[in-house]
Amino acid sequence: MTAKIKLRSQLHLLTGFMAGFVLAFVLLLYVYDVSRVTPCWSSSSTMSTATARIRGSPPARILCMVLTCPENVETLARTVHDTWGQRCSHLIFASSEDYEPLGVVQVVEPGGGGYEDLWNKTREGFRHVWEHFGRDFDWFLKADDDTYVVMENLQQLLSGFDPDTPVYFGYKMSRYNVSYMSGGASYVLSRQALDRFMTQAYESEVICPQPKKMGIEDFYMGICLQNVGVHFVDSSQSLDGDTKPKFMPLDLEHYMSEANITIPQWLRQMSFSLVETGLTCCSKYSVAFHYASRERMFLYEFLIYHLKVLSPNLISERNQGSQLTLSDLIRRFPLEDNSNIKDLLQMSEKPENF
Repeated sequence: MTAKIKLRSQLHLLTGFMAGFVLAFVLLLYVYDVSRVTPCWSSSSTMSTATARIRGSPPARILCMVLTCPENVETLARTVHDTWGQRCSHLIFASSEDYEPLGVVQVVEPGGGGYEDLWNKTREGFRHVWEHFGRDFDWFLKADDDTYVVMENLQQLLSGFDPDTPVYFGYKMSRYNVSYMSGGASYVLSRQALDRFMTQAYESEVICPQPKKMGIEDFYMGICLQNVGVHFVDSSQSLDGDTKPKFMPLDLEHYMSEANITIPQWLRQMSFSLVETGLTCCSKYSVAFHYASRERMFLYEFLIYHLKVLSPNLISERNQGSQLTLSDLIRRFPLEDNSNIKDLLQMSEKPENF
């Protein structure tokens, strides 16, 4: 009897140990599931705040400032307005001339809106935004008029960050050992980052380049923001489990060649991220693509928001019991009249290559 009691106790102990091990293993799989893509943050307290914001708060308010010029207003700017710009919380275009139908505002002198004035246009564009909308929005996107932006993916990136902290998002690059975010790929400033740019950097020629011709806009912005304590967030590191770039300095087509011949050397030299090509080049949660023509922007718009790809399960469900019978086929798709092609030699207008 004593031996049986001892054996029974050992079995209970073993059973309890196995149950505890299985429970712990399942818990670990959940906690360390690297396939889940969620915004990253720096601490557990921040994680709780960010998670609450994602689940319980409305989407972040994003103002989109798109740089354009008079000759592009009815082409590229119009296309931005009609596609991804519709999904911004507020959209304005910064140019050298006003154009009220699209919300284009003049921020530099007439004739001063070309490439050589890009830095001036950016500075003055942000000044206009700060003066009129600085407290009304959470994030401020700067893009060119040949950039296409997927706003839903941008919302996902930003959801784990507080707009009242000094944050600067984009495609991280380096020039002269100075970090900055690619201007062509677009970049995003938090409300606090814009505040610091305008109140501390904008007027200071010591820490922020002043207006000048041929200024390197994105490089200069990186200098100004670094000097006022803004944190640079490389988009390739902004989602857990996804280390691919999400703001792309080139059009998507450039990344599709497996031969690597479509990627310019300057991009490889200045990028923090590894520049890859082929179908695995870019994040599934990509935010922006540069050098997009009007036609390419409409193509992105159709593929992302209008094209439907059915899952195999749904196709299987729809096919069950829904195949056309022969009588249905005859009724809906009757045979074509083939009287003109029964004898091709008798065709009066036979194609030359028959």
